Amino acid sequence: MSRGIASTHVLPPNPTFVDFERSDGSEAQWPTNTQKVVDHEGQVNFMRPIPMDESMAIKWRREVGSALAKNLKMADGPNYVLRSWPEGYKMFDHNKGAESNPRHDVYLIGSTAAKRFRSVPEFIPHAIWLMQDPTLDRANCACKYCAKKPQREISGSMGLTQKHSTGSATPSRAGAVRNVRNREQRDKARPYASVRRAPKPVKLPQGPKQSMIRERNNDLRAAYGQSKTQFRRWFREGELLWCVLDSPIRGIMGEEDAIAFWPGLVEEVKLKTEPILRSETASTMDVDATAATSQAPQGVGDQSGVIPDGNEGSEVPWTVRQYTLYKVKLLGISQTYYSADHGVLPYQAYAPSHELLQLLQDVPLEAINTSTESLAAFNPCPTSVPTTTSVGTSEPHNKARFVDAVAPYSLAIQIAASLAGFWTPTDDWEYKFSPSLSSGSSYTPPIIDGQVQTLHSVLTATMSQNDTFHNSVSETSSISAPVFAPSPLASIPTVTQTRYQGLWWGAERIWTDELVRLKVARRQIAPDGAENIYPPAGPSKSSIEYQTRMALADPDSSEFDAGGRGLFMRLDGLFVVEVPRDNGLGSKKECRASGMLFELADEDWEEPGGDKGRMSEEAANGSGSSSHVPNGNAMQGTNPLTSVSVPNSAAMVTDSAVTSTSPANGSSQSLPPPAQQDQSSSEQLSHPILSSPFLLPDPPKGFKFRPILPPGHEAVISLTLISGRYYPGILAHPLLSSTVEHALCVAPDGGGLHDSGHLWALEGLAPGFYNAVDPTRWKPSRLIMLREADKEARGGLYEHWNARAREKAEKLSTQQQGPELSPMENRAQSQIESQSMNVDIPYNQPHQAQSSTILATS
Repeated sequence: MSRGIASTHVLPPNPTFVDFERSDGSEAQWPTNTQKVVDHEGQVNFMRPIPMDESMAIKWRREVGSALAKNLKMADGPNYVLRSWPEGYKMFDHNKGAESNPRHDVYLIGSTAAKRFRSVPEFIPHAIWLMQDPTLDRANCACKYCAKKPQREISGSMGLTQKHSTGSATPSRAGAVRNVRNREQRDKARPYASVRRAPKPVKLPQGPKQSMIRERNNDLRAAYGQSKTQFRRWFREGELLWCVLDSPIRGIMGEEDAIAFWPGLVEEVKLKTEPILRSETASTMDVDATAATSQAPQGVGDQSGVIPDGNEGSEVPWTVRQYTLYKVKLLGISQTYYSADHGVLPYQAYAPSHELLQLLQDVPLEAINTSTESLAAFNPCPTSVPTTTSVGTSEPHNKARFVDAVAPYSLAIQIAASLAGFWTPTDDWEYKFSPSLSSGSSYTPPIIDGQVQTLHSVLTATMSQNDTFHNSVSETSSISAPVFAPSPLASIPTVTQTRYQGLWWGAERIWTDELVRLKVARRQIAPDGAENIYPPAGPSKSSIEYQTRMALADPDSSEFDAGGRGLFMRLDGLFVVEVPRDNGLGSKKECRASGMLFELADEDWEEPGGDKGRMSEEAANGSGSSSHVPNGNAMQGTNPLTSVSVPNSAAMVTDSAVTSTSPANGSSQSLPPPAQQDQSSSEQLSHPILSSPFLLPDPPKGFKFRPILPPGHEAVISLTLISGRYYPGILAHPLLSSTVEHALCVAPDGGGLHDSGHLWALEGLAPGFYNAVDPTRWKPSRLIMLREADKEARGGLYEHWNARAREKAEKLSTQQQGPELSPMENRAQSQIESQSMNVDIPYNQPHQAQSSTILATS
């Protein structure tokens, strides 16, 4: 369907040209497929540039020029025509279809605000905006792409709708008489005339220009959405993890010093589907129920692929199993590894054993091949590995394979450890909020250095007030006065704050709206309760009964309440503030996180009665009354989180911009949709567009998430309090089954659960300090992190190997009373020295790392 491409249009006589003084156009927006190419099917698909003097361009120029003259109140009479398009704009004719008769579509392309304008009515509002607004603020543009409105509505309001005649060419006499009669009736109506002040249209507030990025949406939906896969997609592109090797590289002691896992970086994530035959047991189950089982059906039946005979109406003998496949770039080497979800572990869930690290140190230096080519070419998963244990076959091969793996594996864990020390916030967006006002307050913070107030100065003033008056209840109440308190006639200011959608935190990729573990134990946060902080949940009735049957002393004591477990935060905000330096000289920037705090309560634990119990239930159900939540989003008077023993925490409780961020019924159910809450204009601008709340993840079996702050409040903490991501169900992972069983079987006096506390911490059953990510160095991007980690690891290892060579040379020199080294030692040392001159090998993909290092054991 062509849009009048073949019609003829010419310039009017004596035209009056209209020029654009400004433009939002860019030639970078122009299409590149401007050459006619005919494919093997005789089809074309290209964009032909239309010159200014071509018929269709003249049509657009005349109609847009006429509309501009009308809206800009230009003098009547002249024929107004655009002299040219706005700078950076160009018209194109899209030819698509058969070469002999392609479809023609005309587009005006070049605006950075719209991909293309398809018609004159679409471009007219945008052209008016270009002529009238010198600031080029898109909030003032009425076109469909800037105003986000239907074109029909815009055309109707501006009178751009084309009128088509629906009557016949020769109307009947009855119709003519009826029109005359109606006209006479209208003429008898009494005319109206008055004078008034011209109304000014309300300028709508401009919302965030940034949208929720695709990676964040996909990662959160995969982690927290409904899924029938056995393992949820825990890992994200760029994260560091451990891959289990198909065949472990065995050392001297067998399993204890074997290289069973290799660190790697996730390059790609795919959801795979495979059809499998139902087992005889599963054949009686429902199709959906079978697909949702945690274990794949056993016994695939006839491997020939023939579907077994069945009675008419019987269930389909096939079912479908879905799983996640990760493409992983192994560190230290040039190998790429594909692993299913059951073959990978979080970086925090594993660390090389002491025996393995010691064995790496014990391998003679002259046996280690440290050349760059040898490191890159090593393959920890060869296609054929001897599995026999007979003497003379497997043992020499295992020893040689382990020796070959010493250098690349040492480099890999060193890169991972270096990468785990980096962090950076990502994907910034503008957060806008209006501070709430309280009648009767006359406090106005001073303007520093005669400049306009900034958010940082507001926060500094608030913390200063809090530090001065937090000792008494009355004085603490006075701090609760709003930060901003101008006169009642003053307009409420809008504060703009830069926030971030995500965070690279050591080995992990963390997004806002997800649950993270904190380092502190629950009992370190107001163990007896405090203002705006509930006391820890006690043991439930069933827990007390069980402890009584086990003859434990005082089963109702705090030893069995939520205080000994971990603390969680739903990460609602990431932002940067300025804080004074410790030496008092100037200030520094510090990244902080905000959100609702949760604890792990027994699944059948009930809230105690009273106001706090009712408020907690309201928070859990998302039904908090609006009377509990101040109007606006300002962070008002703050209450410090008491009894926090972690240094440099800078934690506080503030009024939240969101009425409730709690799960339904205190467990991992849905959050209240924003549409059910009364939102102010500032609240509607508090999140990136196209963003929505996500469900909380499933709590550990037998527990539920319980919010510990009242509705409308949130905690603000330094990032140093974040331990890392929450991994629901990690203790049931098959790669950790032996470790978990060993911990449960060993008595507490022998280590038992205490030695495996780092695993329990990943599910929040133990405080986060048992397993915490502690990055301390900021880098601007993931790619720079990886390159820096690679450079540091190679430089450190070559320096370490050089030191070992010099130490051995000195020892041999002392023993033999001669400085000469053996030929093999000379070759090893020269090889190390030559390779240490070139240690910076760039990677193509950005990624990350953590824990113990090979250098730490030397």
